Amino acid sequence: MTVRRGSLAGLWVIEHEPNNDQRGFFLETARMDELEKALGEPVKFVQINHSHSHQGVLRGLHAEDWEKLIYVPHGEVLTAVADIRPESPTFRQVETFRLGAENRCMIFIPRRMAHGWCAISDEADYIYLVTKYYDGSDMQAVAWNDPDLAIPWPLPNPTLSERDRKNPSLRQLLPDLVPQPESRDIS
Repeated sequence: MTVRRGSLAGLWVIEHEPNNDQRGFFLETARMDELEKALGEPVKFVQINHSHSHQGVLRGLHAEDWEKLIYVPHGEVLTAVADIRPESPTFRQVETFRLGAENRCMIFIPRRMAHGWCAISDEADYIYLVTKYYDGSDMQAVAWNDPDLAIPWPLPNPTLSERDRKNPSLRQLLPDLVPQPESRDIS
């Protein structure tokens, strides 16, 4: 198992090779001691969430005040992580991952970083452990198709929840920090 930094501040990727044989495979998906060593601090997950989606469903971009450790045990997804933390050196940057049977890695996402995913296969299961109990009071969200983030989603018209259809752009969420496009006088 290898724990390496992602391209965004505080993002970690956990990679491992499954032990394959004629029965299938065995995989140690994560070791908390290795993750804590990389983070330089203890981590305590208090809730495990499991989401099941059909092809074309997109969930996000959500940013809560908790850490997440995500894993896709079934199906294929495109996961996008966007740094919307104004104090971060990687503010407004995005990293994407294709997760599933071909890439059984896990992703550790720090607090307040926006995160979403889209089911690419017919069905996909998305499991994530979180370090705080969900109560809905601390969630921020950003539009899945925000032009400033320019996430390369694999489909133009995903199936979204009503809430995710209404998520604001990063410019709307942080108007003082995201410059408005220059207007052009074409007279």
